[in-house]
Amino acid sequence: MTKDIAVKEEYAIMDPTQDILEIIRLNLGGESLSIGDLDTIKMPSSGNTMWSIPTAGDDEVVKTFEGIIIYSQIQRTYWEKEYSGKGSPPDCFSNDAITGIGNPGGNCKDCPMDQFKTARTGGGKACATKRIMFILQQGNLMPSVIRIPVGGLPNSRNYLQRLSNKSQRMYGVYTEFGLEKATNKQGIEYSRITFKMKGALNDKEIKAVEAYSKAILPFIDRAVDVFVPDEK
Repeated sequence: MTKDIAVKEEYAIMDPTQDILEIIRLNLGGESLSIGDLDTIKMPSSGNTMWSIPTAGDDEVVKTFEGIIIYSQIQRTYWEKEYSGKGSPPDCFSNDAITGIGNPGGNCKDCPMDQFKTARTGGGKACATKRIMFILQQGNLMPSVIRIPVGGLPNSRNYLQRLSNKSQRMYGVYTEFGLEKATNKQGIEYSRITFKMKGALNDKEIKAVEAYSKAILPFIDRAVDVFVPDEK
């Protein structure tokens, strides 16, 4: 049975009785986490417009879900030869989509691998671009990860820009994440992420999120995520 939005309990980090930093330090013992250690909310394929949300039991299938974006980063990865899987490192990568490290490396803007029609198939780019978002969901102390492939980048960029225009921090609002069906230039249907602001946090809640982010982000290694999403 599907739902319109994943509604659970209140945001755990808003509970003033919980010492979040102490819980994180105690449970992790100073050990860092990689992006791959966090729960992943996967982008569906083939134009599917339903999310599958990881839970302690069976995954929850929903049309939309709510969360707070606590971190967002554009990453680029390039393999000279076809990606072989099994976490093989890219020949070149960028954690800021500005400067590439490796071969060919250098200024991403001037890189020939960042040009359309350089991909092995289709008319895309040989250098894969994606946005990594950490989403804090209701009832959870650890963030979840969404990897947004190139087809969803305009929607994510436009949403973050609209928040900026309204002087809203991305972690200062509740965001609803949805999906829409889209078609690429090759006529292939794919799923594209959508964003909608559902309300603003008050000053007390923003301070709680800021304190949480300062506590959790240093424990997460946000280096380039060796994951190749479908290029749409």
